[in-house]
Amino acid sequence: MGRGENPWWQTSKTPKSGFILGGIWIFLGSARAVAAIGEPIGWSLIIGLLTALLGAAYWVSALLLRRRQRSQADEE
Repeated sequence: MGRGENPWWQTSKTPKSGFILGGIWIFLGSARAVAAIGEPIGWSLIIGLLTALLGAAYWVSALLLRRRQRSQADEE
């Protein structure tokens, strides 16, 4: 893999945007899941949990991208 190629797991261009987008998705998913509390387990709760999982994927991608950038900076 060359320097110009993005890894397959990268969901955002920069770590900062990954952290921001992850935070937004986790907030929206948590809000959706909290709104579904008290109702029978249904699609609203499942969608909220999946949305929060998407936010976690953004955060993991941002962390991996940040570690990758730091390791490249250390090599130089």
